[in-house]
Amino acid sequence: MHLFIRIFSGSNDQYELTLKQRISTLFADSDFRAPVLKLVSGQGVALVIGYVASLVLMRLYADEYWGVVDYIVSWTTILIPVVSLRFEDALMLPEDKRQSAHAYLLAVAVTALSCLLLLVILSFSDIVVQFFDEKDIGKWSLFIPLALVFHRFSKITELWLSRHDDFTHISAGQIVQVGAMTGVRTAAGLVAPGTGGLIWGFIVGYALSLATYSKRLIHTLRIALDGRPTLREMRIVANRYRRFPMFTMPAALLSALIMRLPVLILPEFLDWGTMGQFSRGFNILFVPLSLLAASVAQVFFVRAVKTNREGTLATFSSNVHSKLVMMSIFPTAILMIAGGDIFQVLFGLEWRASGEYLLYMAPWIMLSIVSSPMTRLFDVLERQKLEFTVAVVMSVIMVSVLFLAGRTQDASQIIMYLGISGSLVRLGQILLMLKLSGSSFSNTFKPYFKYMGIVFPSMLLSWYVSTLGVPAYTFLTAILGGIGFAAYIIKTERLLSPKA
Repeated sequence: MHLFIRIFSGSNDQYELTLKQRISTLFADSDFRAPVLKLVSGQGVALVIGYVASLVLMRLYADEYWGVVDYIVSWTTILIPVVSLRFEDALMLPEDKRQSAHAYLLAVAVTALSCLLLLVILSFSDIVVQFFDEKDIGKWSLFIPLALVFHRFSKITELWLSRHDDFTHISAGQIVQVGAMTGVRTAAGLVAPGTGGLIWGFIVGYALSLATYSKRLIHTLRIALDGRPTLREMRIVANRYRRFPMFTMPAALLSALIMRLPVLILPEFLDWGTMGQFSRGFNILFVPLSLLAASVAQVFFVRAVKTNREGTLATFSSNVHSKLVMMSIFPTAILMIAGGDIFQVLFGLEWRASGEYLLYMAPWIMLSIVSSPMTRLFDVLERQKLEFTVAVVMSVIMVSVLFLAGRTQDASQIIMYLGISGSLVRLGQILLMLKLSGSSFSNTFKPYFKYMGIVFPSMLLSWYVSTLGVPAYTFLTAILGGIGFAAYIIKTERLLSPKA
């Protein structure tokens, strides 16, 4: 009522000023919320660019092209922890700026050497060449080292800028990355659609985001080093943080392998067209949620180190976990119920199956995204060996399920078994991590029950509307449900209220 009095009393300027002040409080909080929102705001713009482009790109490129490029990108993703040996994680831990700068330089140097070695292996190893040639994608495998170089340089630099709380530059770089990637892909698709345009878009996007960071990177490195870097100091850093390549790297490798395992193994049982259908459905949900997780992870790592020293890690971790569940549960729930109709409206009838696969995959994707930032707890608590053990157990379970399900030669059954087993192992990982932080099991489960109860009416309504057989009605219902859930979150979380 107070709002309407302001509007109709002619004090609109005053209200607008008040609203601006309230919004500004979101970005003035220097503890956790503001840095995350700065990153999410930039990634929100990037996300809009990416999704608008997808409406065009998925009509320009056939599903088999997407299947091949997602296979190549999956190998890139899996090799990410290997090429840097995860030394970039060490740059957050030292209080000494010069030592942190040497950790950055060590990670970059190891990445460059690893990618060069990988290029040699992909070019001259008969076993590796034959492996990719048998799938008729041999030439595209040579792009993996190039993609890795620019991706890792960009992301390691983002981590360095996160240490300096320079989240504005990170947001700008992420917008540049998505804008450049979609621009290259769209241009190539209009001229001659094929796998090459999709892969080059991926590479150019990260190359330009790195260029966006370069000026700020040079400036902060120069200040932190306060002189010339030395090999001796890099060796000291490598020795001090040797647990990262020994335990964190293989654990991260197995974690990435678990997430991308279907894309690597399903081509043994399915054709590239079906693979494209699966991978597009997977990425349409995974990409936006992973951007959210990446934003949280970059800030979470810095703040978790601080709260652990202060003895408040359990409360902090529990709160972050709850927020991750809150922000990811609505799109997950709606795509489970109405994914087929939503994909048909957005991308065309030929992509309906892609959305239907999300019935089983969406919970796995959501829990993987929720667990991703929380894995930093292993580093903060220096429990990397336990992290590796957990990753091994998860990998054994997922590989076993995938090969057993693959024998059915039925895409729907394979994806169902994957989704169920993946959800269970990720939930177990989340329970373990929060227990390590000092949080109770009841606090871990609480946000799932709370927010599922809130989105259930929208799920039920979307399911009912989907039975009418008019996909456009289902899509509209999902949009309205999303608006309602967003309004609820804004109100209950008091996002536009001044901080007390």
